Amino acid sequence: MQFLRGRRAVLAILAFVVLAVGLALTRSNAFPTAFTSEPTSATGSADGPAATAVDTVVAAAVATAEAIPTATTGIDNGGNTNPPPPDPTLTPYQVYLPVVGAQPEVTPTPTPTETPTPTPALAVAPQATQAPSPTRKPIRITKLGLGVYDSGGAMLPALDASRPSVILLMDPTADFAREVRQRFPKAFIVGRIFAPQQPLDNPAARGAAFADLVAGSAVPLKGVVNAWMSYNEVGSPSDPQTMVNYNTFQVAFAHKLQDQYGIPAVCNNDGPRSIPAALYPQYYGEAISTCKYFGFHIYPDKNFTSLRDPAAADQVFYYRQIYQALVSAGIHPGPFIATEVGLWDGWQNVTTDVSMGQDFTWLADQMNQDPYVLGMAVYGLFAPGRPEWDRFNVDHSAILNIMGNYNTEP
Repeated sequence: MQFLRGRRAVLAILAFVVLAVGLALTRSNAFPTAFTSEPTSATGSADGPAATAVDTVVAAAVATAEAIPTATTGIDNGGNTNPPPPDPTLTPYQVYLPVVGAQPEVTPTPTPTETPTPTPALAVAPQATQAPSPTRKPIRITKLGLGVYDSGGAMLPALDASRPSVILLMDPTADFAREVRQRFPKAFIVGRIFAPQQPLDNPAARGAAFADLVAGSAVPLKGVVNAWMSYNEVGSPSDPQTMVNYNTFQVAFAHKLQDQYGIPAVCNNDGPRSIPAALYPQYYGEAISTCKYFGFHIYPDKNFTSLRDPAAADQVFYYRQIYQALVSAGIHPGPFIATEVGLWDGWQNVTTDVSMGQDFTWLADQMNQDPYVLGMAVYGLFAPGRPEWDRFNVDHSAILNIMGNYNTEP
């Protein structure tokens, strides 16, 4: 009972304090409108006069204080050990004490986000379409070709312009030979190793040794270069033993190169009309029968300025006499290849490049009458700085384009 008296005293003091604070705030208008109860009517409700704000606050404080359970005794104000459960239909009071001096929270008005105006795409002026450069038609395989006497990229533009069907490469580097083959996959390519000295003593041993020398370049280029030459422009009827020795040399060369290394040989390659046609079966029959190919050169006498000169026909077509002599002797040679073709002292300062180009295409047409002739290699294409060959050089001349047009499908 003493505890209950003390509790009532506390409640009374608390009610007094709340009342005093409420009156002070009411007089100073400190309560915000959210804490001012509006009367149910001008005269009050059915239970009594309209409640004031202070009455409401006091009643709430008292109700809240009485609702606090006694932690020590576990009994309520009436002494019951099992107080009835709270009425769920009643909403508990909540007292909100304002913070003195605080400003009401103001929710900022959102600033509308301006919708960006899309930037129009810049108008791009239409680009002028460049007219395509004319494309040459496919390469035509003919009997017109070119001899190349240097290696390197400087040779490639001339080859591309002339589009040769037969190509002779002298001392080619492996990379250059492969590049030429890649550009001209259907061309017949002949390789030549330049020999400053061409000795014919002990001819069988010399022939085999030269085959070994040639094989050093030829074997790595199998499938790239079709055949390789032996010596170039040797033998003379004024010295019959030279012809005998050269025959022996070529037989040994051909057997070693073809049988041991699997590289086709091109034999003879004699100077123009240096050997009478009738002597070929007699002196060179064995070599020609052994070699896969027969090489020859075409140069009319130096007084002729055109291959088309009718007076030069027997000299230009001298190879026909050689072929007929061999066949008449029962020798059936392999394909003929003109490994050099030109004018005796070259075309420079003798005729025009246009006329010389027409000579070459004309001769290729004439060779079409001879099925045993594989083709010819124009002499020739040289790098700059070779003054001894300038008069023969077809580089930077109309000859290349004339050849290229001839070697292009119509």
